[in-house]
Parts: sequence; structure tokens; C-alpha cells
Amino acid sequence: MVSLVWPLWGRTRESQTRMRPSQALTEAFMGTLCRPPDDLETLRWDSRTFENQELLPALEVSAEGRRLNDIRRVYLDVLRRDPLDGDCDALRRWVDGPVALDDIQRELAASFEARRMARVRQAFVDSIGRDPAGWDNSSLRRWVDSEFAPSEIRRRLAAQKPAVGIHYFAWYEGEAREWGNGGTFVGTGAPKPTLGWYLSSDPTVIDTHLAQMAAAGFDFIIVHINADTPGSWTTAHKIFGQLGRYGLQAAVMLDGLYTRPATLKATWVNKAKAEFAGHPQYFFLHGKPLIMLYSAAADFAIPGVVLRNVYWTDNYAPGGNTFNPSRLLYPRDWPFWSPTPQPVVNGVVPIVPGYVDTHLGRERSMEYPRNDGRMYHEQWQRALALRPELILVYSWNEYFEQTGIESTDAWGDRYLRWTACYVAHARRGTTGPC
Repeated sequence: MVSLVWPLWGRTRESQTRMRPSQALTEAFMGTLCRPPDDLETLRWDSRTFENQELLPALEVSAEGRRLNDIRRVYLDVLRRDPLDGDCDALRRWVDGPVALDDIQRELAASFEARRMARVRQAFVDSIGRDPAGWDNSSLRRWVDSEFAPSEIRRRLAAQKPAVGIHYFAWYEGEAREWGNGGTFVGTGAPKPTLGWYLSSDPTVIDTHLAQMAAAGFDFIIVHINADTPGSWTTAHKIFGQLGRYGLQAAVMLDGLYTRPATLKATWVNKAKAEFAGHPQYFFLHGKPLIMLYSAAADFAIPGVVLRNVYWTDNYAPGGNTFNPSRLLYPRDWPFWSPTPQPVVNGVVPIVPGYVDTHLGRERSMEYPRNDGRMYHEQWQRALALRPELILVYSWNEYFEQTGIESTDAWGDRYLRWTACYVAHARRGTTGPC
């Protein structure tokens, strides 16, 4: 594999780009090496059907790919941003030049950008008592890239109150032991919803759920859509159609894309943007509609939206990011859930009431007991103390991994009452028991 990429690195590409590569190949090269393929690379890859699972590792383990990723790490360490995200010209100058990594690090550290970042980091420490560098690079870079002086950033951070969202799964159908998402059944052992074994596409069920979410204080819901399931899109439209009466907002999470090519992922995101982002109740982050991918790298650009990759991992460190071979935590990555104590990851702190997948037959299973609500309380108190931009609760009704908080025969409406109390704390900027 390496020989398909390495021999051309370092040679001039003038007059080597007469062949027009496919869009998929161009996107793969730009998303990995920050350059388009040259003629020989185009010939070798486009002459046959290729999969990104084969191409991307070949690019990353080449000498060029290793140097590029080493320089990306320097950028993340020093400037807390990814140069692949809009700074390919500068990145390629470093990659194609002879400068040693230590010298690159020293030059970046001496830049005006690095000095401003240091002042903004101190503003975080002064106003909310934590250093964002490392886990919360997205929040840090948002303020570094802003027009505000450190004094104004301190004032705005001190006044910041988190928006609170919840993951909502609208895929349930069937009855009793055959209640599930059409492919997997919840089975025995899971608590029974107070509404019974409901049909998620039923407008009455949607109406009841939205009313309960609004009463619990949520600002927005994350509607999970299975990208290639038409019925999932239809149900999502029903949900959006009923948001207004409850004052709730919603954002779309696209599921099932995982290792799909960037071109295909972009097609689905554009579909979500076209069908939902113009809705008056759509949730905006930093002035743009938020669209999320579940456990699929956001390795492409869509103008006019904020893209985030939302993943779960049993170890919230870069090495636990199983779909990302470079093992780096990028500013577009968000957490799905985490054991206590949770980190703040790029502006988000996740909350889960408990988690158990030991009944699903997975190779690696995990179990984090609810302990009569103690885990939920601990997670909320941790989230409030960290003072993030967003708090995301997983979930309203994920019964396969038993993370739901909706009313059930097992705990009644206790989680909804606790949630309303904690959301009130979030809106006041306070902490305390519930």
C-alpha cells in the first residue's frame, strides 16, 4: 500500500495533474494529505473500485502521511487547532519543506496567534476556573478567533449558561418482546415505558414526549435519523412539525454512516440541511444550524452548517477513538457518554443515568449501574461544575443500552423531576442537589 503514495512525495507535481481524479478520490486525498492526487495516484486508485477503508490507511502510513500527521499534532499541541480545517497552504509548506518538527513548534509558539491563545486560556481560568486546552479546544478556538479582547471574553464566559439537549430515538415499533427498531428487539429485562410499547411514528406519542421534554426544561432535542431508512426521515418530519407548540428546538443526528466515503456522508448532510435546517425551530450553534454524525468522521465541509462527529468510547482519551486512525481528538469531535467523572469535550459535557450492554452479546460489554439515580445526580453535578457551552443527556429512550430517562414502570417520573431541577440550576448558573 505505501508504495502507491510514497514514491511521488517530494517530487514536483507540475504537469503531473493532467488526469481528472474522481470526486471521491479528491476528497480522500484532501481530507488526509491536504492536497489533490497527482496523475499516477489517480491512475492507480481510480482505475479500480476502491474503499476508503483501504485507501486512507495507505495514505496515513506513508512517509508523507506520517510527516503530515506529526505536524498536525504540533498544531494541536501549540495552537489547539487542526490545520486540515482550512489551512492547507500553510500545512503543505511545512510538509514539503525540510524544517524539523522542533523548529516548527518553536516558530508556531512564537506567533501572534499563540500569544493570543495564551491570553484567552487565562481568561477561561480567571472566569470559570478551568483551562480549556486539550479537551475543550473547540471552545478555546472559538474565542481565540473572535474579535473580542480578553477582558470581554472573561465577561462573556462568566455570563455563559449551558444549553441542555437530549438524544431522542424515534425508531420503536412492535409489541412486547418484539418491540424494537425493526432490526433489533429490546427483549426482556428492559423497563417498560409508561406509555406502553409505543409506535414512535404515532403523532400522539410524539406529542406526549415533546410535552414531557419541555416540562423537564430541555432546550433542544437531538433527533436520530437512520440515514438510509426512509421511514426515519418521515418520522423526523413529524417531530419537527410538532416542536413549535412546546417551544422546543431540535437538531438532526445522522446515524449509520460510520466508514462511508466523505462524498456519501456529504450527500446525506446536504439532504438534512435542505429538509430541516430552514425550520424555525431548528437548533443553531454559533450562528449556524447544527448537524451531527454518529461515530463517523466529519472529514468534509458543508457551507452554512456546524458539523460535529458524536462518538462513544469506553476511554475518553484520544487513543479510545476507534474510528480515527490518527488517534487525535479533533475540534469537531463530541462525546456521546462517559463514566463519572465526565470530561468537557469541545464545549460539551455528556450525562447518562446508567449504561448496560451486557445482554447484547458484544465482544466488549460494559455496565454502569444507575444505583437508584446516584449516577445521574453525580453526572449532573459534574456537568454544572464544569460550566460548558452544552450539556447533552443520553438519552430520552434508548432501551437497548438502557440509558433512557422517560417515565417507566421501573422508576416512574423521577428522572424527569430531577432533570427539571438540574436544568433550573443550569439556567441560573448555580450548582446544588436535586
